[in-house]
Amino acid sequence: MVCLYVDDLIMTGDEEVEIEEFKESMKVVFEMTDLEIIDYFLGLEVVHTQSGILLHQKKYILVVLKKFNMADCNPVPTLVITNLKLTEALEEGVVDASLYKQLVGSLIYVCNSRLDISYGVGLVRRFMTNPRAPYLLVDKHILRYLRGTTELALHYPRKTNS
Repeated sequence: MVCLYVDDLIMTGDEEVEIEEFKESMKVVFEMTDLEIIDYFLGLEVVHTQSGILLHQKKYILVVLKKFNMADCNPVPTLVITNLKLTEALEEGVVDASLYKQLVGSLIYVCNSRLDISYGVGLVRRFMTNPRAPYLLVDKHILRYLRGTTELALHYPRKTNS
């Protein structure tokens, strides 16, 4: 499997020999530097363990929390407030659209490794064109949830020979 982002290339597979052959064929065509085992890529941290690989965005989440002045917030145990119904709140105060879009964009990016927040982020992203105070409160609630769950990660177990 090969992942290409601008001028960065990540490759993985089951057969070490095939990976090495692919790298060598790419070096013939392109000027490349082999950085060996990946640890960090586009905000995704990769941790190699005996049982497999962990993907998480703890560092990125902490940066987002700091950026939006939520680094010291009190965490909450649930992603979305129970029975929350977001509607067009035209009578509510308008918030800075640029800030709102940056916040929602950051949350969308966290969804790469944190599928658990996808529902909440889907709720707030619907209101990016006309952001209002109630939607920003939901965004902040999601940040508070992330503050308490920074250790969550995706685990990809090693292939076993059974």
